[in-house]
Amino acid sequence: MNRSVTTWLLLLCWLIGAMVVFGGWVRLTRSGLSMVEWHVVADAVPPLGQAAWEETFRQYQQTPEYQQINAGMTLDEYRAIYYREWGHRLLGRVIGLVFALPLVYFLWRGDLDRRHLPTLVGIGLLFASQALVGRFMVASGLVDQPHVSHYWLTFHLLCALLLLACCLWLRFGGEHLVSRETAPPPLRRLSLWLLGAVVLQISLGGLMAGLKAGYLSATFPLMFDALIPRGIWAPDLGLGNPLENPVTVHFQHRWFAFAVLGLALVLWRQRQLCGPRFQAALRTLLVLLALQVALGIAVLLTHMALSAALLHQALGLGVFAASLRVCYRAYRG
Repeated sequence: MNRSVTTWLLLLCWLIGAMVVFGGWVRLTRSGLSMVEWHVVADAVPPLGQAAWEETFRQYQQTPEYQQINAGMTLDEYRAIYYREWGHRLLGRVIGLVFALPLVYFLWRGDLDRRHLPTLVGIGLLFASQALVGRFMVASGLVDQPHVSHYWLTFHLLCALLLLACCLWLRFGGEHLVSRETAPPPLRRLSLWLLGAVVLQISLGGLMAGLKAGYLSATFPLMFDALIPRGIWAPDLGLGNPLENPVTVHFQHRWFAFAVLGLALVLWRQRQLCGPRFQAALRTLLVLLALQVALGIAVLLTHMALSAALLHQALGLGVFAASLRVCYRAYRG
């Protein structure tokens, strides 16, 4: 794979990561429901003129978020949250063009290995489906409740992770390696379990964000003055507690992080069975995991401070990328 293609893939990875963090900022500032309508072309330009702004604001005033949370908001205040969501959607369009235009150029030049075409087509479909999922997610917050469905939000996040994974995997394949030695089968399976655990932890973070469960407790290790907090099991939710009870979701997310770190340490103890490239990738992952756990605690203690929460989200993407690289080294050498 030539240098231009690998640079393009790396740029896509950074842009997808920026899109996720930007989306987190939009969510944390309660700006995501400011654009009531969704148009592929028309939304690319914000309202032009006072009359257009007043009409757009009038549409927002019919939503549950305005009526239950932002009643009395001025037009200038509305513009601020509108531009955040508009910027988020605009960045999505830009990323789509950064994917599509160079892809056509590289195909025309013959710079792409034909074996990668199915993956690239899949990435294109994922970009389109990601926009569609975002549309359904926003729509879920415009009826009855003043917030989006935590299921749609988590699904939207997982689609972004899948996009990032596809681009990263191709990018890793563009590296020129001296050795093709793979890890022994037990370590390959363990690295795959570790990647799955990271994805599960990020999914719990998505549920936690959608349920706004991070605001429930600002103490650590105790939660509501206990290691196992009251309200962790709501009888009316039954088996839905792990997915729908904010207390349960918060408890799961804060402690499963240590399970992920423990699994990485188990893999580290067997690192001598693999080559130096695998060990280097695993070392990077361990450092990022330790930093992420410490930062997660800081987010709790600062009661979801915006800067800390966004850094936590960005570092989570770094952990995901590092765990994927460990898998790549285990399976591809």
